[in-house]
Order: sequence, then structure tokens, then C-alpha cells
Amino acid sequence: MTPFKSVANTMQALVKYHGLKDWDLRIPYHDSISVNTTSLGSEATVREVEGPSSMLVEGKKNADALKRIERVSKRLTGRSFEELGLHIDSGNFPVVDGKGLGFSSSAGAALTLALHHAVAKKEPDYAALSRVARLFAASASRTVVGGFARLHAGRSDEDTYAEKFADEQDLPLRTVIAPLGSPVHTEDAHKEVESSPFFKARIESATKRCDEMEKAIKGGDLRKVGELAEQDTLELHSITMTGKNRMIIMSPDTIRIITKVREMRSNSVEAYFSMQTGPSVFINTNEEDQDKVKRAISKMGYRTILSGVGRGARIVRAAPS
Repeated sequence: MTPFKSVANTMQALVKYHGLKDWDLRIPYHDSISVNTTSLGSEATVREVEGPSSMLVEGKKNADALKRIERVSKRLTGRSFEELGLHIDSGNFPVVDGKGLGFSSSAGAALTLALHHAVAKKEPDYAALSRVARLFAASASRTVVGGFARLHAGRSDEDTYAEKFADEQDLPLRTVIAPLGSPVHTEDAHKEVESSPFFKARIESATKRCDEMEKAIKGGDLRKVGELAEQDTLELHSITMTGKNRMIIMSPDTIRIITKVREMRSNSVEAYFSMQTGPSVFINTNEEDQDKVKRAISKMGYRTILSGVGRGARIVRAAPS
């Protein structure tokens, strides 16, 4: 096998899932919608080796990633990862200190495609591959297919999959990303929300919002998309804060950025905030206002990363032996 590299970009969840009704199959309680970025991501370089497989993440062994890739390997090949005779070097790009940026989604997508390519050596059925990537992280299911994607949260493995329903031509979204750090683990937050007294209401609200969000994206309605994403963000963090451990993921920096976004909008700049399970802020805007938004947040002293609408996971080139 010629060594090769797989690449996947991170995603911004516009309607986010929180909590899993099936942890083994990683099936969320409701549908979710995301858009891939063009500026953040993960890559996996793969080569054949004699003996058992191995994997390094950022040059180090990672027990959690190995556990997750084992699920993917069993589904794709029927064998354990160790039996495949592969060595994988995986890492994120660029180097960013931030939480809630979607790197677990891009890592899962890149690694799933890498294993598929190593074993099948053919173009994948992306809907089928999304079911496999979901076993690494539910968000990886959407990241695999790229563009604007919807994860259909069914009752079983077969009817829980992602599909791309729109791209840059439908909505030329621009996003300014402000990475912020946090000690909170996403898995802990997912478990926390089930104890919120508002969790059932959240499921009903997010389910309805998915249909509204998909319609707005297909219609190129940035204002509606932005408003829906803001509402979804506030709901997500509300149920996290009202769980049994009263987990607060937002930071003072998060609030400062949100306040600035609202100020810009009051001055006729089209900008809307969005957050995932972390304090980092995604600011959704258009091509005309993207530079204004980036300058405003940068002047506050925060790192900013500009993104467009990204593609799905792909094999980019042969890697050197």
C-alpha cells in the first residue's frame, strides 16, 4: 500500500445536539445541523507496517482516540485496529488553544476515511461512511459529508446518518472564529444535560429548529440562520447550566465577544454569535462584513480565524514513505 493522507475540516454546529440516547452507537436525542469550516481541521497520514497497528495523535499515544478508532475499525473491517497492520500519525491544524472548535469531528472524519481508504481502496458511499464516523463522534458523521449537513437521529444505527443538503452556492456564509480555552470535557457536558429539568423542552425546540434552519440555509437567508443559531446556542448553554452540577462553560471572554457582536449588529454590521460545547465563539457574517467583524474582535485582543463553507473529508495526496 502506498502511504497516503486523509484530511477533514472541523464543523460549526448551527443546531447542536446535546446528550446521547444511545452511547454505544452515539445516537443523539434529536437531529442536528452543521457547516464545515475551511480553516480548521485534522489530517491522518497512513502507512503499512509489519506487526500490530499503532497510532499517534500530535506525536503521542492517545488512549481515548485509540478506543474510538477501535469502534470504527470493527465496523469497517470486522477486525480490531491492531490487526490491520497500519501506522497512523494524526494531528490538528493549525495549532489552536481553544475548546468547542469541533476538532473531535474532524479527527473522527479523517480517521474514518483513512481506514476506509486503506482497506477498501475505493470511493466511499458517504452516507454509509457517516454511520461509521458517528461511532467516533456523532459530529464526525456530519463532518464526513461536508458543506451544510444534517444528522438524522433515528432509532437505530441504520437510520442515523448524515447528508449534505446545501453548500456555498446556497448560502455563502463567512465565519470569524474566536478560540477560547476551557478545562471542561465535552463528554462530561453531554452527560450533564440529561439532568436539566428543561432537557425535554430542549429536544422539542431543537427538533423544530432543524427544519427551520434547513429551510433558511436553502433559501440563503443569513439573518434567519444567524438568529436561529443564536437561540440554539443560548438554549444549549442554559440546559448545561441547569444540570445537577450547574456546569458553566461560557467564560468572561465569551460574554465580551457576544456583547461586541450585538453592538456591531446595532451598527448595521450583519453578525451573529454561535457556540458549541465550549467557550469559543463563532461569528456568522457575510463576505461584505467579514473584515469589519475580524478587525473588531482582533482589536479586543483575541485571536481570530476566518472561514468559509468547507468540503467533506477527502484523500488529498500520497504521503512520503
